[in-house]
Amino acid sequence: MALPLNKHYRLDEFLLEPETCRLTRAGRPVHLANKPFQVLLYLLERRDRLIGHDELLDQFWDGHDVYDDTLRKAVGAIRKAFDDSAEQPRFIETRRAGGYRYIGPLAEEFLPDAPPVANGNRPAPVTAVLTLPAPRRLPQRAWPIVALACAVLALAGLAAFVIRSRTHSLAVAPPPPATSVAVLPLKNLTGDAANDYLSDGITESLINQLSQIKELRVISRGSTFQFKGKDVDAREIGQKLNVETILEGSLKKSGDKLRVEARLVNAKDGSILWASDSQQRKLADIFVIQDGIVCQLVTELKVKLCGEVAPSERYTKNVKAYQLYLQGLYYRNQITNENLQKAVGFYEEALRVEPDYALAHDGLAAVYLVMEFNSAVPSGTAAPKAEFHAKKALEADDSLAGSYAVLGAVKTMKNYDLQTRENYYKQALLKNPNHRTARLWLANNYTVQGKFEEAEREILRVQELDPLSVGVRLHLTELYYYWRKPDKSIAQAELMLAAQPENKGTYSFLAKAYAQKGNFDKAFAALENLPPEDLTRVSVLGFAGRGNEARKIVEDFAKSDEASKTSYWTASLFAAVGDKESAFAWLEKAYALRQADLVSLKIDPAFDSFRDDPRYADLLRRMGLPDSG
Repeated sequence: MALPLNKHYRLDEFLLEPETCRLTRAGRPVHLANKPFQVLLYLLERRDRLIGHDELLDQFWDGHDVYDDTLRKAVGAIRKAFDDSAEQPRFIETRRAGGYRYIGPLAEEFLPDAPPVANGNRPAPVTAVLTLPAPRRLPQRAWPIVALACAVLALAGLAAFVIRSRTHSLAVAPPPPATSVAVLPLKNLTGDAANDYLSDGITESLINQLSQIKELRVISRGSTFQFKGKDVDAREIGQKLNVETILEGSLKKSGDKLRVEARLVNAKDGSILWASDSQQRKLADIFVIQDGIVCQLVTELKVKLCGEVAPSERYTKNVKAYQLYLQGLYYRNQITNENLQKAVGFYEEALRVEPDYALAHDGLAAVYLVMEFNSAVPSGTAAPKAEFHAKKALEADDSLAGSYAVLGAVKTMKNYDLQTRENYYKQALLKNPNHRTARLWLANNYTVQGKFEEAEREILRVQELDPLSVGVRLHLTELYYYWRKPDKSIAQAELMLAAQPENKGTYSFLAKAYAQKGNFDKAFAALENLPPEDLTRVSVLGFAGRGNEARKIVEDFAKSDEASKTSYWTASLFAAVGDKESAFAWLEKAYALRQADLVSLKIDPAFDSFRDDPRYADLLRRMGLPDSG
């Protein structure tokens, strides 16, 4: 008759036997008192999450009035048994969020429930599982029974003779880790749309924390937020985003109480892989909530130990500052001049509350850079502010990829030092390999130098992170236009139109690509979808050799305020109508202002006829962009 099997835990050279409350090391007993043993077993059985101080005190000290020192002594006894340390933990980790977590090696072994044989050894284990999913948790009422059993066995001294020789266990191959995840926007179930900043902000914070994991492909905000407010089946989302898993959830708020519920879903069959606890907490515990979700999630995905993920509260412990930061983030993602100004206001208020708040500085750096690039402010006025806040952010936390990307853009505006710019972008990607913006800007840096293959590689990698983004397709459309591959440019523009048929601006790219190809009938047909004042018509006429028809249009535009803000674009219009002298004059204005888009001079088809002019070569030389011919 088969003997019943008992489950034991192999913790590297240690063996923990719950049935006999026994801990051994290489077959030798290790002393561990009753209460620490219970705490250790509790942490093991719940290794998929952080266990808070209050939970442990309530569980093992029955709610009596005890001090945290009591718990610390119990954890200290566990560490002593394992020869572990709090500074460099191997088994038990102390988290700043206020709790403990088992992070050590773990395998389950099942042994026959039989007495030792003559030599004092038990039979060899039947099965060992080296990498395990989150274990089934014992019900609360079971823990007093375990405690009583341990106490009885300890008093009886039954464990004294249960000595076990180390045996070679049969390893079962672990399931492959999940390597991709999409974090969907948390549903705002508070009944108040004003709390969207909170649900959206927590979602983005989770994306940012997870995206720092090199082993994990994390879908960018741009694609996942397209599903906000939509009831779409997880399997359909998985196909569209090409991911294995989806994190979805909701947020509820009542007064100062917050409840965030999250679950990890298998994108192939829609099954739930893991669900967070739905405990209601105070808003002040928002960092604990976020870190708890991330810790449990990475454990389930089995890509990285929780302790290696950057905790959210490392930036600030001030909940008010964090709320202001989330509000700034909310408006920053709605890119209009009015909303960018609102974002600045919230970030600055966060810094008044917490002057060294790294994320608020990081947010301000990004907003000011967008203002500079979008000509929302006079040229050159926002870039110094962007640089200042990026430096302040990195002084507080040198792992913020976004601030490295900002510095790459603004510190090289005056001298167009593309190698230094590239180094900053690569440094950002070392900090966060999933950082969409840094990778796109690196691609642009390759494009303007004529390194088109390198640029294409980077943009396609971004597309893996942001598969539904029309903006990424826009970068591909421009790349292929500059690469003189109009068919590919047209294909990308058509895909953009299919995704957003209401976006008439796409016809501008389509018209220029058809004109580059020499198909002027389709180029002019595309122009019919644009307003009459759209200046794309000038470029198309230039390609068709009919630039003189647009000369008056360009001369009138050059008198406008818009022309002075976009000197490079104005120069390209004069180039299209064949007016070289005016074009060079406007190029020199762009260079004097160090306008960012001047860096496209080397690859822009508008200036193909300028390549034999010494003034063109001289300008490229001053910009560090020698023409390769």
